[in-house]
Amino acid sequence: MLGFDIAYFDGPALQLLYREIFARQHYYFRANTDSPVILDCGANIGMATLYFKWLYPKARIEAFEPDPDAFAVLETNIARNRLTDVVAHNCALWDGSGQIEFFVDHSNPGSLLMSADASRLKGEAIQVPSRRLSEFIQGPIDFLKLDVEGAENRILCDLVSRGSIHSIRQMVIEYHHHLSDRRSCLADFLRQLEETGFEYQFHASLWPGTSQGVFQDMLIGAYRDEAHESNFQRT
Repeated sequence: MLGFDIAYFDGPALQLLYREIFARQHYYFRANTDSPVILDCGANIGMATLYFKWLYPKARIEAFEPDPDAFAVLETNIARNRLTDVVAHNCALWDGSGQIEFFVDHSNPGSLLMSADASRLKGEAIQVPSRRLSEFIQGPIDFLKLDVEGAENRILCDLVSRGSIHSIRQMVIEYHHHLSDRRSCLADFLRQLEETGFEYQFHASLWPGTSQGVFQDMLIGAYRDEAHESNFQRT
């Protein structure tokens, strides 16, 4: 596929990932360098990591995947395609370091619905290590892809509280609206983006528009405004 030799679990899931990531290019971004620093959070088997390397061959990428089975395939795809400057971490990104429950479906390995939220996937709970994303940010980040099946609120709060959010230039966040019975908190999520200097765009669809309490995936593309961008210094 586009010159990549890809290991995978399930053909239909691979086709879905290809359509969203390579064909529709949900994670396309323009970098100010030919070697951008990218964080691939929720890497699964590594399709976005491969896309970023296709887009920017000299990119420096850190990929995060909590599920041990998906992580093994991610490592296979990194090795099989001889990707350089890619580091993979087998952990869940969270608002604290330790161990958390992570729900998987052993009958459907690598499921795109795996989550730390039991309402996302009715599967088996396993224990996985958790880490703060802020621990991995030591300098400017050109692009953050965040698809963590409901943990995005916790991760954003950690980035804001630790000040690491100011090191990030662009993000695409898959926001999971009405994932469970909790009240909506999208306004608070967006407020944190606004207060830390981000503008944003949405990509989402819902029919009919009068639906109530329905789970909805939406992409939030967040970017620095011009005033902040002029002060963003690469180290």
